Amino acid sequence: MVITRRPLREQIRDEILTRLVRGDYPVGNRINEGQLADELGVSRTPLREALAGLAQEGVLELRPNRGFWLSPVTVDEVKETYPIIGALEALALRTCNPGDLAASVPTLLDLITEMRTAPAATAGAIDDKFHNELLKSCPNQRLLEQIKSQKTVVHRYEFAYFTDPRRIDRAATQHSQIVDAIVANDISRAATELAANWDVDTEVLAEITRAAG
Repeated sequence: MVITRRPLREQIRDEILTRLVRGDYPVGNRINEGQLADELGVSRTPLREALAGLAQEGVLELRPNRGFWLSPVTVDEVKETYPIIGALEALALRTCNPGDLAASVPTLLDLITEMRTAPAATAGAIDDKFHNELLKSCPNQRLLEQIKSQKTVVHRYEFAYFTDPRRIDRAATQHSQIVDAIVANDISRAATELAANWDVDTEVLAEITRAAG
């Protein structure tokens, strides 16, 4: 077994992103690096590396001589990003081995059940687990990194999206349709259903973007 240790900046990045998604930092506010470093118990250097990474991913905005600021989520940004994620995930799914997908079905079904019964605050995390499990056998690591990068931009929106039980049920139903297609060994249909999972109408985007902002 190979034991790997993740760089500190990556651990810090994940913790900051969790806080951003949760809404701990209001949009339009500057990130207080000194306070955040004290809260996380880390030095400024790995913290700034993590913040710079999030700025490159589009989550934060680096303003010269003014530090890092939380970027707003806009309707246009989400509307443009969702189809990209859907297309990339569908492509990734088509490259997965059908046998590996079939082996993941019990776990996928458990996650669907968990999503339907879990508190709304955890639905987004369960949704992430479903998509990660679904695509874990994709051999194209560059493609998976692209998907991860695009998802980072809209994660705050996802947190707001899954506060509505009707939307949670919609996502769970779409997940079930994806799994049904896998069971039927129809990967093409599963990929189509997966892309449709990211198809959200503009009115809902506007409503939830306001909540996320």
